[in-house]
Amino acid sequence: MKNLFTLLTLIITTSVLAGCQQPSSSVPTVKEEKMMEDHSTIDNEMMEPKESESMETENVETFSLTGENFAFSQKEIRVKKGTTVKIQFASTGGFHDWVIDEFNAATAQVKAGESTSVEFVADKIGTFEYYCSVGNHRAQGMVGTLIVEE
Repeated sequence: MKNLFTLLTLIITTSVLAGCQQPSSSVPTVKEEKMMEDHSTIDNEMMEPKESESMETENVETFSLTGENFAFSQKEIRVKKGTTVKIQFASTGGFHDWVIDEFNAATAQVKAGESTSVEFVADKIGTFEYYCSVGNHRAQGMVGTLIVEE
């Protein structure tokens, strides 16, 4: 019985001491360093803009237009084919929007003092009408022209 008690004490003591060991060093192994290096490279590649992305942002033309009853502040916009066009539109009087059907582009409808915007690629050459789609504003002359050149 005494031997059994001694054996159990020895097993419990060994188990406790094994669980109390100091954790291994926090210095990464060669394998861990390689993994961290690989992740760092991936993260950096994801953060750096690709050449095509930076070229797109260089080819954006922004136009600020306002609308009032029944006119736009700018009657004509000219761009080169392939340009990304950004329209920043604000209503200075009344409820309006800015729409161009051929490029499937339209801003939200906004009331006086509000603004909105839309972006699209002018990928067709020609002359296109933009207009306000609210009520009969288009018929009352709230129109303009987008000219896309070669």
